Amino acid sequence: MNDKELCEVFGTTLEDVEHEVAKVEAGDYSSFDFSRVIMGSPMREERLRMISAPIGESRIAAIKRVTSEQGISRAEFVRRAIDHELMAMS
Repeated sequence: MNDKELCEVFGTTLEDVEHEVAKVEAGDYSSFDFSRVIMGSPMREERLRMISAPIGESRIAAIKRVTSEQGISRAEFVRRAIDHELMAMS
């Protein structure tokens, strides 16, 4: 799923996302509701830990292709995949 399709799923636009990103990067969190936990990418202040898992070469090749096409890192791909599965299972 590409960024445009994700925006459609969540009822937003890439422009809205970029606007929110600019606010957060400027330190403006006024539109965030911190009263509940939301699945997603960690805040910058959250401590990150490394994990390791064996993955077949064909999957790695597919991940490299998709991340290159989408312009995202493999780490971001893995975070998104984990977030997707966590949301699906909750």
